[in-house]
Amino acid sequence: MNIQINSLTNANIYIDGVGLLGRAEEIEIANPKHKMIDYKGLGMAGTAELWAGVEKLESKIKWSSFDADTLAMSASPFQTHSFQARGNLEQYTSQGRTAQLPVVYLMTGIFKDAGSPTFRQHRMVETTSVVSIYHCELFVAGVQIYLYDVFANIYVVGGVDQLSTFRSNLGG
Repeated sequence: MNIQINSLTNANIYIDGVGLLGRAEEIEIANPKHKMIDYKGLGMAGTAELWAGVEKLESKIKWSSFDADTLAMSASPFQTHSFQARGNLEQYTSQGRTAQLPVVYLMTGIFKDAGSPTFRQHRMVETTSVVSIYHCELFVAGVQIYLYDVFANIYVVGGVDQLSTFRSNLGG
């Protein structure tokens, strides 16, 4: 039995196609989170959780320094931006590093909160922006893992459209 370890330890962020290498300290990627409701009925010994949709999506970007260009970009609540986070997934086995694969997160959304700078003596200014995400996708080695778009009512996981019957039943 050969164990494979996947290691993803770094990334670069792009906003509207512009690389921000070194400008961000961390990014919290928006992933579809399932909204569940409790169902209980007479005669049932327990309660079941049922899928009811997808929670609103947010991403957070913690900036590594004060960046006037990024702050200006994040000031408008009406300007949609394309976000991309790209990483290098390294795979290891007992034979050492066996592969390096691209990991690409694509997101579209608007800045909800540009972030308020925090000033401290002898330290870099810290700012964290919050982004409301409307569309997100994840690709590993060119293969789409998921795609979610709230306005198009699309949710694809592993190539399977999770909402095709739902859209059909609604007439759209």
